[in-house]
Amino acid sequence: MARGIELGIPTEYGFELPRLRHALSRPYVPSGAGRLLDFGSGNGSNTVLFAPDATAVVGVEVEPARVDDAIAQARRLGVDNVTYVVYDGHRLPFPDASFDHAISYEVLEHTADDGAALDEVARVLSPGAMLTLTVPNKWYLMETHGMHLHPTWVPWNRVPLLSWLPTRLHERWAKARIYSRRRLLGLLAAHGFEVVEHRYLMPPLDRLANERARAVLRKLVQPLVDTPLRVVGVAHFVAARNTRGT
Repeated sequence: MARGIELGIPTEYGFELPRLRHALSRPYVPSGAGRLLDFGSGNGSNTVLFAPDATAVVGVEVEPARVDDAIAQARRLGVDNVTYVVYDGHRLPFPDASFDHAISYEVLEHTADDGAALDEVARVLSPGAMLTLTVPNKWYLMETHGMHLHPTWVPWNRVPLLSWLPTRLHERWAKARIYSRRRLLGLLAAHGFEVVEHRYLMPPLDRLANERARAVLRKLVQPLVDTPLRVVGVAHFVAARNTRGT
């Protein structure tokens, strides 16, 4: 575990990234899905997109202020089949096999124990149900979460290639874990999931303020997902089936 794992910053409503995550996950949500879990729902910007896809969507989050924000946003958008729950970061407050699908976006790297977190998600998922998730890619060119050890002249702590450090060193100073493809797929297999799809995501550049520059850079960057350079994408997307009880 990293010395000082910190909570992440949720993506914002209206950004391209939540829409991309939803589009990739949607084919794995069963037709007429009953209950869908958003593990680590943050401010709900991803959660609400799944409201049309399930009878009920439940977001769980460790930060009460973020739950309050998510509830307010759902009310503002008129979404009435989404609820949010604060949980303790360890045991999910739901019975076994109580969800038909689960999503989790850029959350696993912030948990106290990523294996235990996956065990809990597997426990509350029905046998054979799918989990779709994203986590940061180790081989991305920038350390997206920052390090506790960094040059004083880089206050925002976004230093190129810090994520490429050996895992032992990275996790000594990192603010969040980071995953190679091998590490992620091995972790999922060890905790009850069979990987059905893996792909890399290119950065959507949502936080780039200049719209014209953002549009130009997206046209340059997004096609890389179909080339060998995809291995330096910003994140992994995985769809995995819960094998427990099957």
